[in-house]
Amino acid sequence: MTSDNEDRATAERAGGFLNEYALGKNGDLFDEGTGRLIKAGSKIRMNVHFHANGETIPAKVSIGLKFYPKGVVPKHVVVTQHMGDNDDLDIPAGEDNVRHDGYTILTQPAVVTSFQPHLHNRGKGQCMEAIVPPTMPDGTPITQGAPLARPITLSCIARWEFNWHLVYNYADDVAPILPAGTIIHVTTWHDNSTASKYNPNPRANVGYGQRTIDDMSFSWVSYYYLTDAEYKERVAAKKAAATQNQ
Repeated sequence: MTSDNEDRATAERAGGFLNEYALGKNGDLFDEGTGRLIKAGSKIRMNVHFHANGETIPAKVSIGLKFYPKGVVPKHVVVTQHMGDNDDLDIPAGEDNVRHDGYTILTQPAVVTSFQPHLHNRGKGQCMEAIVPPTMPDGTPITQGAPLARPITLSCIARWEFNWHLVYNYADDVAPILPAGTIIHVTTWHDNSTASKYNPNPRANVGYGQRTIDDMSFSWVSYYYLTDAEYKERVAAKKAAATQNQ
């Protein structure tokens, strides 16, 4: 991560990030007993991206919030943050299958609830995998004589289209339950060739930027942390359910 990304990720983890919307997005879903944390006295600030078209046009932006009933306290705070960022993105003119990788470490056990790729017009595809440190069957970390960490593919999308920023919400029975120290690895591919249908200019070298004619290579990943005891309980319950379904 770059220093800018570290600052952004710190703010997101601290509960400073509320939500995001991009073209064609469906809805973020929250598990029962989870939600965002909005502290008393907070101010909501919006960051809205526009592309200049030479005209003065008014914009109307609204936000709706649904609160738990008074006295009900959600058990877990869901955090959504950038994972896989590359502020030094480099997509040469005319090239296809240009790959970039980014990594984020989960400092505590966590449940991943959704995966939402974020690319621009030259985006082609993205995959997210978890590089999981070795653990005992009950989820206890192995610290001595440990085998190598193992990569697990969590989600992949192909045929990216900028008009559809879809969020892929995991069903409860398949939501990844990951131990502390897991590395989330996001791999992104871009197509800057003439074969790219929505490429505005295949002759341009493209880097990271906020404009649609620039590009990005991260995923919005939503998750909530577990205590060590909760993690072991979730792992045991998932294994028991898998055994019953055999």
